[in-house]
Amino acid sequence: MPDTVRTCIGIDVGGTFTDCVLTDGTSTWRAKAPTTSGVIGQGVLAAAELAAHRSGTTLDELLPTVSRFGLGTTAVTNTLASRTGRLVGLLATSGFEEMIPIAQGTRVVDEDGWLSTPNILDHRTIAAIEERIDRNGDIVVPINLDQVKAEVRRLVEDEGVEAIAVSFVWSFANRTHEDQAVAAVAELYPDLPVVSGAVLHPAIREYERTTFAVLNAYVSGAFSGIEELEVELKQRGLQSPLLLVHSGGGSITVGEARRRPLGLAMSGPAAGVAAAVAMSNVTNAPHIITADMGGTSFDVSVIDDGEPARRTRGEMMGVWTALSLVDVESIGAGGGSLGWVDARGMLRVGPRSAGAVPGPACYQRGGDQATVTDALVVLGYIDPTRFLGGDFPLDPDAAHAACARLGSQLDLGPEETAWGIRELALTGMIKAVRGRLASLGLDPRQYAILSYGGGGSLFTPEIARAIGAPRVLIPELASVLSAFGAATTDVRRERLRSVTSPMPVDPALMQRLMAELDAEVRADMTADGVAEGDQTVEFEADLRFSKQIYELQMPITPGPFTEASSDALLASFMDEYAKRYGKGSIVLRTPVELVGLRAVGIGRTIRASVSTAARPAVETGTLASPVGTRKVRLARGADGIVEVDVYDGASLSPGHELKGAALVDSTDTTVWVPEGSSARIDEHGTFIMDVAR
Repeated sequence: MPDTVRTCIGIDVGGTFTDCVLTDGTSTWRAKAPTTSGVIGQGVLAAAELAAHRSGTTLDELLPTVSRFGLGTTAVTNTLASRTGRLVGLLATSGFEEMIPIAQGTRVVDEDGWLSTPNILDHRTIAAIEERIDRNGDIVVPINLDQVKAEVRRLVEDEGVEAIAVSFVWSFANRTHEDQAVAAVAELYPDLPVVSGAVLHPAIREYERTTFAVLNAYVSGAFSGIEELEVELKQRGLQSPLLLVHSGGGSITVGEARRRPLGLAMSGPAAGVAAAVAMSNVTNAPHIITADMGGTSFDVSVIDDGEPARRTRGEMMGVWTALSLVDVESIGAGGGSLGWVDARGMLRVGPRSAGAVPGPACYQRGGDQATVTDALVVLGYIDPTRFLGGDFPLDPDAAHAACARLGSQLDLGPEETAWGIRELALTGMIKAVRGRLASLGLDPRQYAILSYGGGGSLFTPEIARAIGAPRVLIPELASVLSAFGAATTDVRRERLRSVTSPMPVDPALMQRLMAELDAEVRADMTADGVAEGDQTVEFEADLRFSKQIYELQMPITPGPFTEASSDALLASFMDEYAKRYGKGSIVLRTPVELVGLRAVGIGRTIRASVSTAARPAVETGTLASPVGTRKVRLARGADGIVEVDVYDGASLSPGHELKGAALVDSTDTTVWVPEGSSARIDEHGTFIMDVAR
């Protein structure tokens, strides 16, 4: 039975499977259960119960001993993707009420491949409120509270809105009017969710602040399943808090997530990146491209010197908004992504997904459309008898039939169709990885690809070869790494203050603002149950050249902020700007502006750690012995089928080496080693693959 002090459980709720990792710091157990759409707790408990059983106990016996229970959830993401959020009413400054509808001239690709408007607000649910505060925070036009109450009654009783967002133009400089409007709403309708943009994001950009408030109100109803799960876990003996992974790569309590629910929109991918940081440390690979292939999407991020790339704005549901998040690029190319034919008669893959139910055709759950997983079965990459260690056998005939049905629309046979599905998915993944690196100005030859997700390692060696990355790392926990990440993140809280000051900035001003933000973020961590001795606070500055639109986030050197600190901050901004955009893009003597100051509070918690491999090591360089061969289609035509060696992942130990072309069938994933590439196993059970150029 796991240790009573260091027992950690991490859960990742994916689009197809819910993954669980249970660890006591020495041994690790993992499990997968089908994701239960709309009833998040059912899949979570099923996976946790299976992991507990594999550790030699029951979940009810285990929960009282658990020191850390982390959860990465898709509840908010699914609400955004399915457009099933609450009907939102917006209170905006008169004269600015059309800001969101005008911006909805943006078009996004819907699930059928057509361009559509990202509707989050209708004209009839927006109320123009008479009020005005100037840029200095002085009241110019007092707020008309009688009008506020009348408009709120109209929105609720006539339009049927289910949540209210309040966002006035200069509220970040003085939020008095927003506070009064929020109080008026609460007085009229105490149970109506109401969100203040100035409270959630006190920054100068009114559009992003407003969309942030609106989207938080939109997803405010996505918590019923999580709250019910928290209650059931406590009833069954869990004494530690349920911690949710948020988009910034840290953890928050359910209470804080309820206040700011949009932060969970990238919960699963952020958990995976958190685990990748842990793997970066133990594999001595400071520069990593993370590649996570789940059931619904393929997610890419970058880790530099052990730190993930981050950004403070992002697109949600086609809407540009303020959101602190790990910089992850996602495309619809997961194992459950559907192959389909568009109006031009062209084969397409994703973003539509078969999900957990009915799932790919080969799952035998009623699905009859060809997916990426079906294609991999048809092509021979996946052995249908050994899927999930043989606990979940697949139906190869159903996979062939699904590919045949799709191929009939294209005059292609099932194998050619399957090959086309895999090629399209692979091309999309390569494009996503190249795009992420190019946007950051990074050389792929300096990076290793960390591959995780159930089917990721069937694609990442060829992605590495295409972009010029020399190495692929595949952790022993690859198929459940995001779940492991949910048990490794510290509590992370942020507070922001707009500054808008030219550089060099007044040290006295910075000292005052840093002290205020320090107190606020420490109060947040204390409210989350983090002891004072486990709290640290770091500061970041948002800098840009004068008149530019976007900023760079630069860390501030710890300690008192002095004139030397200001000079160092400016120098680091110049270096980073030159690294990303080239020295020639810097115009000499162009003023630099400090736009915002951010305090990042880190609350240390009990965390899962990467353990060594359970199997004893062999002498380094020992060649592993294959257990058989399998025919795999690598190209179109009769000569595209190649017979490759197959290895049993359970029999490989640290020190073993093998050479491609080969497939490694592990309990819950399959690794593809292309011709000319080689792989070795390190002390943690990680596949380290040197990819042929």
